[in-house]
Amino acid sequence: MRSEPLFFLLAFAFSWSLWVPVVVIGGEPSALLAIAVGVGAAGPSLAGLLCTGRDEGWSGVRRVLRSLVDWRVGARWYALALGGPVAVALAAVAVHRLVVGTEAEFRVETSTILLVPIGLMAGLFIGPLQEELGWRGFALPRLLDRWSSLRASLVLGVAWACWHLPLYAMDTGGQERAPLAVFLISVVSLSVLYTWFWVVTGGSLLIALLLHSATNTAAVVLLKDARSDFGPVIVATVLTVVLAAGAAQHLERSRPPTSEERQP
Repeated sequence: MRSEPLFFLLAFAFSWSLWVPVVVIGGEPSALLAIAVGVGAAGPSLAGLLCTGRDEGWSGVRRVLRSLVDWRVGARWYALALGGPVAVALAAVAVHRLVVGTEAEFRVETSTILLVPIGLMAGLFIGPLQEELGWRGFALPRLLDRWSSLRASLVLGVAWACWHLPLYAMDTGGQERAPLAVFLISVVSLSVLYTWFWVVTGGSLLIALLLHSATNTAAVVLLKDARSDFGPVIVATVLTVVLAAGAAQHLERSRPPTSEERQP
């Protein structure tokens, strides 16, 4: 079996084998539920490391792990990766209130904004580290070897979005805060943006981790009241689609970094 299909099969099998029973059984949130969700989230990274070892041996696994601490990327990319998703979320709230008017119930308090730095740090270990060794550490480089940057991004984005579906059915992961169609469009658009960051930074996995953490933080902290008002989430998705369209145009003119250029 080719490495890419094997990776997706392993990632889905590991995560869904823990998540689907939780969805079927249901029940109130508990410590056992939290453990199942947390362990299951590691499916993509575990699958990525296993498939890397299968293809390249331990030297390939070490290379991927070293890329997590390769900080040699321009400061502007750190600023964009950390600040971009937060700026989009705040802009979405502002646009929503401007359109709806002062009667809009959705707002972001100053005390909430102060939680963003904490969320960025904690968020590295809740989601990004469990996923990015697979999505951007393994799958994306190999998809780019076969397809254009845009097509590879869309394929990976669809797989990434579908992988989240059991979480969407739970009341724990935050996926249920937006209508399903909006969530799927958002994830696929984010995949294009993440690929753009990956290309322009020479395949930086550290930047992918920071970007993923900032995205999660912006959604969980700044858009935390979206259960009762989907307006800001929809606006944020529209903004993300617009940014992804611009990134897609740039990707079509860019050359993805080669394996030699990605060596940390």
